[in-house]
Amino acid sequence: MIKSLIKQRFSKSLKSYNKCAIVQKQMAHNLFDMIENNSYNNILELGCGTGFVTRLVNDNIEYNCYDVIDIVENCEEYIKKISPRINFINTDIEKFVPERKYNLIISNAVLQWLENFPEFINRLKMNLSENGILVFTMFGNENYIQLKEMLQNNIQYYSVEELKELFKDYEILKIVEDKNVLTFNNPKEVLHHIKDTGVNAINNESWTKGKLKEFEMNYPKQENGCVELTYNPIYVVLKNN
Repeated sequence: MIKSLIKQRFSKSLKSYNKCAIVQKQMAHNLFDMIENNSYNNILELGCGTGFVTRLVNDNIEYNCYDVIDIVENCEEYIKKISPRINFINTDIEKFVPERKYNLIISNAVLQWLENFPEFINRLKMNLSENGILVFTMFGNENYIQLKEMLQNNIQYYSVEELKELFKDYEILKIVEDKNVLTFNNPKEVLHHIKDTGVNAINNESWTKGKLKEFEMNYPKQENGCVELTYNPIYVVLKNN
């Protein structure tokens, strides 16, 4: 259910995503800064979206093959505008069967959507070349903490310590977390924000007038009447030994 919801919601948010996904865009730049080399033979990007990371990699890294995957078919038009050399693959990343091993695998703000993250991260090791690098971002336990008690959340978040345990078959080069807090005038603006970034796939409930009113009343407010929304990005660099 959640995969079809993700596809539907992100498809609808593509036109607004580049403007509204300010945290994800900053995460893409931070992720790119963690890539040490400027040349990789084969690169795989998991969940390319509108191409925040894709453009940075294409413009700054030499490569022979660059495969990018997204479940949303319409992402291809954004990727082809970056470069016709990039190979766009429209599929679910958990169902993708690579034809080659990759020297670099990257992913920004995507892997928290997986149905079985632990199994996927173990299987991904087989898709990395020897000494291949996996660089990705995802979100931690305090992501959207203001919404946790008000909305049913379809996502399982992990703490840094839990992730370290999952990554025991890799060499952990870096794992750090951060917090980004956005401020809005009122709770309704928060809902517009998560809709415009496609993140409303975390919840599949329908909104009635009564539920919206309850949401606005219960949302934690600052002294000045404004409201906050917390992002909790985690940055990870792993090496395949």
